[in-house]
Amino acid sequence: MKDIFTDMQAKIGCPYLSDLPYYKRTVWFEMKRLCLSDYPKKQLEDFSRYVFGVPYAVIQEALTREE
Repeated sequence: MKDIFTDMQAKIGCPYLSDLPYYKRTVWFEMKRLCLSDYPKKQLEDFSRYVFGVPYAVIQEALTREE
């Protein structure tokens, strides 16, 4: 199973998982490029709450609005 936390950490070159919230803009642009359906829904929910402080539904809506 894929892990969005470690995948995102590697993609943006973030040294520590705990630093991800400080890279919101970079994470946002990478999320637009990733195939989010490869990740479990619960993990996406945890990730969006951890990095952005909002439920995944908010992120999902914003991503579809930008496309």
